[in-house]
Amino acid sequence: MTLMARLKNLCLIVVLILLCAPFTSAAANNDATKLDAYQISAVKWQQNADFWLCQIYGDRVPAYTMYELFSPHRLIIDIAYGNFAGSIRFPMKVAGGPVTLIKGVALTDQKPGVARIELLLVDDRPYSVTSSGNDILVKFENDSRTPATTQGKTPERVIKDITIGEAGGMTKVQLLADGPIQKYQSTELAKEKEHPARLVVDLPGISTSGHAIPANDASPVSLVRTENYKDGTRVILDSATDELFRYSMAVQQDGLLINVEPAADPAPLLAEITGLSTAEIARQTPGISSAAKTTAAADSSQGGEKPSASVKKSAAKDGDTDFAFAGYTEQRISVDFYKIDLHNVFRLIGEISGRNIVVDEKVGGSLTLSLNDVPWDFVLDVILNLKGLAKEERFNTIVISQKSDSFAWPQRAEETLAIKKEAISVTKRMEVPKEKLEARKYIRQAKNLEDAGNYADAVTFYEKAFQEWPENGDLAKRITYLSLVKLGLNAKAAHYGQIASQLLPQDPEVALQAALSLANMAMVQEAKTYFDVAVGVAHPSRQALASYAAFSEQNSSNEMALSLLERFEQIYGTSLETLVSKARIYDKMGDAEKASKEYQAILLSGYKVPTDLENYIRERLHR
Repeated sequence: MTLMARLKNLCLIVVLILLCAPFTSAAANNDATKLDAYQISAVKWQQNADFWLCQIYGDRVPAYTMYELFSPHRLIIDIAYGNFAGSIRFPMKVAGGPVTLIKGVALTDQKPGVARIELLLVDDRPYSVTSSGNDILVKFENDSRTPATTQGKTPERVIKDITIGEAGGMTKVQLLADGPIQKYQSTELAKEKEHPARLVVDLPGISTSGHAIPANDASPVSLVRTENYKDGTRVILDSATDELFRYSMAVQQDGLLINVEPAADPAPLLAEITGLSTAEIARQTPGISSAAKTTAAADSSQGGEKPSASVKKSAAKDGDTDFAFAGYTEQRISVDFYKIDLHNVFRLIGEISGRNIVVDEKVGGSLTLSLNDVPWDFVLDVILNLKGLAKEERFNTIVISQKSDSFAWPQRAEETLAIKKEAISVTKRMEVPKEKLEARKYIRQAKNLEDAGNYADAVTFYEKAFQEWPENGDLAKRITYLSLVKLGLNAKAAHYGQIASQLLPQDPEVALQAALSLANMAMVQEAKTYFDVAVGVAHPSRQALASYAAFSEQNSSNEMALSLLERFEQIYGTSLETLVSKARIYDKMGDAEKASKEYQAILLSGYKVPTDLENYIRERLHR
């Protein structure tokens, strides 16, 4: 979730609380209700030359989210603070096109209240959901897949039989017909409460008498079945695991062939993401698979329908340090995304993580992904890896952009991590004791690797040097820096950071490194101890003050966060970052007056304020 969205949500919650308090007059209460409510005056369906359109008419700029559900296949739009005009009648039947029915319901038991609109879909054609002024537009492409176009036609082909065989390590599903099946449309369905992951293949103009054939135990497919569906046949391949298999399709002279690949080895992808060797990943995989099975078993025991983009918090296992050692120490979750918009994925991660998420406008597309019982920061890295994106994190804010782009922080707020890339003095031959010659050899190798950008191997040689020279605090400090900043290995950074702090007790940079790595691992009390050391000097670094303030805010120590921001401004002056942070904290504390003063200060500061932030501030100040 972006910084602006988080701020807006906080303000809306504060306003909602105020609305619940008694007012001196009914008129005042009615005015407040109208202020926050999104009144839906009409829902209309229309067909144009190039597209089908469902238009939801409202009286103010909407805040909404959308996702897909299956069984039946439908598009869900949830509108915050929404309610329906009395003239709207649901359900609305739709004649022709990709939607058969439109339903609406006001969910008043949720906080905030939600107006939910469901569009029941008949196919999987592309669509878009956008806002235009006060309205929400759901647009579907007008293509040849509309069922009405083929009604009453004689079937082109008839599926006579289905065979399942094995060849070349692949499962081959042969749909035998009286000729080639050239038209098909495939849809991938994620695992749901009552159904496994499935591949659905729709064959327009093809008829069938119905089949249900189980595969052998070694196949990634458990069951293949066919059924009549609209103007043709639907073929459903159930996955034998929680995740969908890889597949390809080929037209045959006597039907259609579906090639199902064996389960892919996850080791290469995990190795690329974590930096571990494939051998290490292979040793860890059984534990990860076990976690996934545990999560899946828990799902099957719970009622309700699982959406296409769901998140479940999971408790980390005792002694399970594989992810932690690789630097992934955040809350473990399970996610199941099916063709979900990337921006909604990042918003979801923002909600889970408590981080501010800023996504470059060039980033777009959709994602299908299923991961079980893994840290959320691992999920984020998987997505970035798959989509060719990069992230920059600072001050509790993650900026996501294309790898080819670079993000420039505001000049007054710009501050690289206050951990200097100091050359280690022990590399100088004259300062290395004779009995430490072996350490000197390792240090030289490590420095060459570091200069070449091979930080993982550099850390390995620095560690060998430290084993030979365990009293050298500079070595421990260098390992901490590279592990934290270059490799993202929080567990290792925390370990060596604490050792370095003992060897260099008066070094605030070492304390900050230890604090940041411990904070990333959610070790709150330990991190606080080292943050106190980092800011306990007469002139603490900008990064130490800003990071400690963000850490305090994240852990609900709002007064402490404000105190640190005030100290930051006394030493380094006011910045856009500190103004926004203070306004956000005052909003969290429910002090609307002080928050308003900070928002006014932002508008009068002379800083270049992002347009969405400026619009939000002006709207808030005029309430």
